Amino acid sequence: MNTVTKWLTRDSVVLGLKATDAKHLCGEVAKFVAHRQNLDENVIFRALWRREQCGSTGLGHGIAIPHARIPGISDPVVLFARTRDPIPFDSPDRQPVSAFFVILVPEHANEDHLRILATVSEMFSDKKFRRQLEVETDAAAIQRLFGNWAGESDLGAPKRLRVI
Repeated sequence: MNTVTKWLTRDSVVLGLKATDAKHLCGEVAKFVAHRQNLDENVIFRALWRREQCGSTGLGHGIAIPHARIPGISDPVVLFARTRDPIPFDSPDRQPVSAFFVILVPEHANEDHLRILATVSEMFSDKKFRRQLEVETDAAAIQRLFGNWAGESDLGAPKRLRVI
Protein backbone atom coordinates (compact mmCIF):
# COMPACT_ATOMS: atom_id res chain seq x y z
CA MET A 1 0.00 0.00 0.00
CA ASN A 2 1.46 3.37 -0.94
CA THR A 3 1.04 6.69 0.85
CA VAL A 4 -1.94 7.72 -1.27
CA THR A 5 -3.96 4.51 -1.25
CA LYS A 6 -3.64 4.35 2.50
CA TRP A 7 -6.28 7.12 2.40
CA LEU A 8 -7.90 6.84 -1.06
CA THR A 9 -10.83 4.43 -1.25
CA ARG A 10 -13.14 3.62 -4.13
CA ASP A 11 -15.81 5.70 -2.39
CA SER A 12 -13.53 8.73 -2.47
CA VAL A 13 -13.30 8.70 -6.27
CA VAL A 14 -15.93 11.00 -7.79
CA LEU A 15 -16.44 11.05 -11.55
CA GLY A 16 -18.60 13.50 -13.48
CA LEU A 17 -18.57 16.23 -10.83
CA LYS A 18 -20.47 19.33 -11.92
CA ALA A 19 -18.39 22.47 -11.41
CA THR A 20 -17.99 25.60 -13.49
CA ASP A 21 -15.00 27.29 -11.85
CA ALA A 22 -12.55 26.93 -8.95
CA LYS A 23 -14.89 28.36 -6.32
CA HIS A 24 -17.75 26.11 -7.42
CA LEU A 25 -15.38 23.10 -7.36
CA CYS A 26 -14.33 23.91 -3.78
CA GLY A 27 -18.00 24.06 -2.81
CA GLU A 28 -18.88 20.77 -4.46
CA VAL A 29 -15.88 19.02 -2.92
CA ALA A 30 -16.72 20.48 0.50
CA LYS A 31 -20.30 19.25 0.20
CA PHE A 32 -19.21 15.73 -0.80
CA VAL A 33 -16.54 15.39 1.91
CA ALA A 34 -18.71 16.91 4.64
CA HIS A 35 -21.50 14.45 3.89
CA ARG A 36 -19.19 11.40 3.79
CA GLN A 37 -17.09 12.36 6.81
CA ASN A 38 -19.74 14.07 8.95
CA LEU A 39 -17.82 17.37 8.91
CA ASP A 40 -18.79 21.02 8.56
CA GLU A 41 -19.14 21.84 4.86
CA ASN A 42 -18.48 25.55 5.44
CA VAL A 43 -15.20 24.89 7.25
CA ILE A 44 -13.98 22.70 4.39
CA PHE A 45 -15.08 25.15 1.73
CA ARG A 46 -13.44 28.13 3.46
CA ALA A 47 -10.15 26.26 3.93
CA LEU A 48 -10.02 25.08 0.31
CA TRP A 49 -11.10 28.42 -1.13
CA ARG A 50 -8.68 30.37 1.08
CA ARG A 51 -5.85 28.14 -0.18
CA GLU A 52 -6.83 28.70 -3.83
CA GLN A 53 -6.92 32.44 -3.27
CA CYS A 54 -3.31 32.32 -2.05
CA GLY A 55 -2.29 30.73 -5.35
CA SER A 56 -3.71 28.15 -7.69
CA THR A 57 -3.06 24.51 -6.88
CA GLY A 58 -3.21 23.75 -10.61
CA LEU A 59 -0.17 21.81 -11.78
CA GLY A 60 -0.70 21.81 -15.53
CA HIS A 61 -1.74 18.99 -17.86
CA GLY A 62 -5.36 19.39 -16.69
CA ILE A 63 -4.55 18.50 -13.06
CA ALA A 64 -4.83 20.31 -9.73
CA ILE A 65 -4.16 19.32 -6.13
CA PRO A 66 -6.39 21.44 -3.89
CA HIS A 67 -5.29 20.98 -0.29
CA ALA A 68 -6.01 22.48 3.10
CA ARG A 69 -5.71 21.98 6.82
CA ILE A 70 -9.02 21.22 8.51
CA PRO A 71 -9.59 21.64 12.25
CA GLY A 72 -11.27 18.74 13.97
CA ILE A 73 -10.06 15.85 11.79
CA SER A 74 -7.55 13.34 13.11
CA ASP A 75 -6.49 11.66 9.85
CA PRO A 76 -6.01 12.87 6.29
CA VAL A 77 -9.01 12.81 3.98
CA VAL A 78 -8.34 12.52 0.26
CA LEU A 79 -10.59 12.61 -2.76
CA PHE A 80 -9.98 12.17 -6.46
CA ALA A 81 -12.55 14.04 -8.53
CA ARG A 82 -12.96 14.47 -12.25
CA THR A 83 -15.31 17.13 -13.54
CA ARG A 84 -17.71 16.58 -16.42
CA ASP A 85 -16.04 19.41 -18.30
CA PRO A 86 -12.63 21.01 -17.77
CA ILE A 87 -12.81 24.26 -15.80
CA PRO A 88 -10.57 27.34 -15.64
CA PHE A 89 -8.19 26.92 -12.70
CA ASP A 90 -5.34 29.38 -13.25
CA SER A 91 -2.85 26.59 -13.94
CA PRO A 92 0.70 27.44 -14.98
CA ASP A 93 0.11 26.11 -18.51
CA ARG A 94 -3.19 28.09 -18.69
CA GLN A 95 -5.07 24.92 -19.62
CA PRO A 96 -8.41 24.09 -17.97
CA VAL A 97 -8.46 21.37 -15.32
CA SER A 98 -10.65 18.30 -15.05
CA ALA A 99 -8.69 16.05 -12.63
CA PHE A 100 -8.46 17.05 -8.98
CA PHE A 101 -6.74 15.27 -6.13
CA VAL A 102 -8.01 16.88 -2.94
CA ILE A 103 -6.01 16.53 0.27
CA LEU A 104 -7.44 17.57 3.64
CA VAL A 105 -5.22 17.10 6.67
CA PRO A 106 -5.47 17.84 10.39
CA GLU A 107 -4.24 21.27 11.45
CA HIS A 108 -0.87 19.95 12.66
CA ALA A 109 -0.20 17.08 10.23
CA ASN A 110 2.92 18.37 8.50
CA GLU A 111 4.50 15.02 7.67
CA ASP A 112 1.32 13.35 6.34
CA HIS A 113 0.41 16.45 4.34
CA LEU A 114 3.83 16.77 2.75
CA ARG A 115 4.20 13.05 2.05
CA ILE A 116 0.80 12.81 0.33
CA LEU A 117 1.37 16.03 -1.61
CA ALA A 118 4.83 14.90 -2.78
CA THR A 119 3.60 11.45 -3.77
CA VAL A 120 0.62 12.77 -5.73
CA SER A 121 2.82 15.38 -7.42
CA GLU A 122 5.19 12.67 -8.55
CA MET A 123 2.33 10.47 -9.75
CA PHE A 124 0.99 13.31 -11.87
CA SER A 125 4.43 14.04 -13.29
CA ASP A 126 4.37 10.53 -14.80
CA LYS A 127 3.00 10.91 -18.34
CA LYS A 128 1.94 7.26 -18.56
CA PHE A 129 0.03 7.52 -15.27
CA ARG A 130 -1.74 10.69 -16.44
CA ARG A 131 -2.80 9.01 -19.69
CA GLN A 132 -4.17 5.97 -17.86
CA LEU A 133 -6.03 8.20 -15.43
CA GLU A 134 -7.57 10.26 -18.25
CA VAL A 135 -9.14 7.28 -20.00
CA GLU A 136 -10.33 5.30 -16.98
CA THR A 137 -14.07 5.60 -16.31
CA ASP A 138 -14.54 3.29 -13.32
CA ALA A 139 -13.99 4.50 -9.73
CA ALA A 140 -12.62 1.16 -8.52
CA ALA A 141 -10.19 0.99 -11.45
CA ILE A 142 -8.99 4.53 -10.71
CA GLN A 143 -8.42 3.61 -7.08
CA ARG A 144 -6.43 0.56 -8.24
CA LEU A 145 -4.43 2.73 -10.65
CA PHE A 146 -3.32 4.92 -7.74
CA GLY A 147 -2.58 1.78 -5.71
CA ASN A 148 -0.58 0.13 -8.47
CA TRP A 149 1.60 3.14 -9.15
CA ALA A 150 5.16 1.97 -8.64
CA GLY A 151 7.04 5.24 -8.28
CA GLU A 152 7.54 5.06 -4.52
CA SER A 153 10.40 3.49 -2.63
CA ASP A 154 9.76 0.79 -0.04
CA LEU A 155 9.72 3.46 2.68
CA GLY A 156 6.64 5.14 1.22
CA ALA A 157 8.49 8.31 0.28
CA PRO A 158 8.88 9.44 -3.30
CA LYS A 159 12.15 8.43 -4.95
CA ARG A 160 12.31 11.76 -6.72
CA LEU A 161 10.06 14.73 -7.27
CA ARG A 162 9.88 15.92 -10.84
CA VAL A 163 8.38 19.22 -11.85
CA ILE A 164 5.79 18.93 -14.61
